[in-house]
Amino acid sequence: MGAVSYLDRYPLLRSRDSEFARERLFSVYGADRFDTHDNAFGMQANLARLNSIGLAFCAYDGAASLSFPESHILRQFFSIRGAAQLTTDGNSQSIEAWSPMISGDSRLDLDFAPGYRQLVVRMDAGALERLLKSLVGDDSDTKLRFDASEVDPAAMTHVRQEVFRLAEELERFGQNYSSIAIAELERALMVRILLAHRHNFSDRLQRSAPSASRTVIDLVESYIEAHWDEPLDLERIAEIANVSARTVFREFSDAGRGSPGQFARRVRLHRAAELLRRPDEQTSVLAVAFKCGFRNLGRFASEYRRAIGELPSDTLKNARRRQ
Repeated sequence: MGAVSYLDRYPLLRSRDSEFARERLFSVYGADRFDTHDNAFGMQANLARLNSIGLAFCAYDGAASLSFPESHILRQFFSIRGAAQLTTDGNSQSIEAWSPMISGDSRLDLDFAPGYRQLVVRMDAGALERLLKSLVGDDSDTKLRFDASEVDPAAMTHVRQEVFRLAEELERFGQNYSSIAIAELERALMVRILLAHRHNFSDRLQRSAPSASRTVIDLVESYIEAHWDEPLDLERIAEIANVSARTVFREFSDAGRGSPGQFARRVRLHRAAELLRRPDEQTSVLAVAFKCGFRNLGRFASEYRRAIGELPSDTLKNARRRQ
């Protein structure tokens, strides 16, 4: 296999046995056709499964073809090296730096040249639609439909960067992250994808949100305080506040409160301080940071110092000294 690889901490297969590869592609990815086209077959696949997103790395040392039936999965392909082609709904095109958003409404056929490498984002269509509707305050039965027209290259460049950044972050830290951290990583990528692509909700997503009230902020902050150790649930927050998630974000910004996510970070910093002030034998700064949803230890220490007035290591050291 080639040297280019991502997500090696999430191995799915690495084999020159095409029958073994076929079984894994059928049982895990939901493929229903897999063919090899030369004797130099070799394949590597890694898959990080989050909540509503799967992030996959695939490498083909020999030419191969793969097909998927209709499903509830949305896919977007990001080429790393080599040539590949996709065909769906009777239309064929090369996979370049990024593909269009591929819905599961039609059969998908893929053809890979030898040496091809890619990252693939797999999203649950229902989860993405629920997130979108929570952002715009929509409770209708209208289905999310992506427009096949050209996307904004600048916006998609940012999406591609975020996808590769997420793959690298999961590789280094992902298996140590709390469910809070994973959910926020996932939500951030899903929102960026919604903003970068045209769809039937785009105008509403980009429009200014209607005004709410101070009561909304109080309700949201109370909810976050009570559920600080859970992933930030935008649908639930919008339901409690009885407004769209966009309105909640706008009201927080107008009131100088930042955003619900920033408020949640402040709450979690203070909860981290409480945990460090009451340590047991297993308490460490790293464990507390991950428990409270912080993914980067250096950033956690910096934010903690601004909020609490000392480094987290000092809080823990002082607490142990008093025991």
